[in-house]
Amino acid sequence: AYFSMRGVTFEERCSAAAAAGFDGIGYNGAEYLKLRSEGWTDDNFRAILDKYGVRILELEALRLLDDDASRDFEHIARAFGAERIQVIAPFSGNIDIDLNVAGKWSGDLARRTEDADVHYAIEFLPPTRIPDIATAQKARAIAAHPNVGVCGDTWHVYRGAGAPSLADLDFARVKNVQVDDGTMKPVDPEYIPDCIHNRELLGDGEFPLVDFFRATPPNAPNSRPPR
Repeated sequence: AYFSMRGVTFEERCSAAAAAGFDGIGYNGAEYLKLRSEGWTDDNFRAILDKYGVRILELEALRLLDDDASRDFEHIARAFGAERIQVIAPFSGNIDIDLNVAGKWSGDLARRTEDADVHYAIEFLPPTRIPDIATAQKARAIAAHPNVGVCGDTWHVYRGAGAPSLADLDFARVKNVQVDDGTMKPVDPEYIPDCIHNRELLGDGEFPLVDFFRATPPNAPNSRPPR
């Protein structure tokens, strides 16, 4: 995932992923646009990807109802063959979104990029208007397109509605699973800074990840780190 590595160049990211045995990386739309503004072309990205034999598989994070950003993400996905785009609600709790509008917007995106087989994973984050699995699945259902699904992140499960909420998750509609570790009680009282800065490597935190994996079907996408 993009945020697994911070403060590194694109080449360092690709090199590290290849050395660890990954065939692809997650990437960030904002960083792509920053490098383009500094003179990079898509061919510069492709040269480095080809050098290390990796692909851009996933993009994050597209905010719901941001039409301008959706076009940028569409370009990146088409240019590099990205398989999925992670979609989030705005972080600020006072920014309201209509779930019906958000769901239909996601469905429209999927139809627009259907020819490229781009999939959209709606992520639930507790401090947003899509705080839990149930709400994310409602938005997915409203989208009414098979290329729209849900992103499941262990952080937002255990810091949100908890393990019991997994019983309601339809893994057939999950587009990606993000696995990380952390303390059960927040280190920082502010959810987003805590989420960004205080995650732990698997096994170094307190999340009951073994229970998570037991609840996760073996064929769930990205559900397990490589052996």
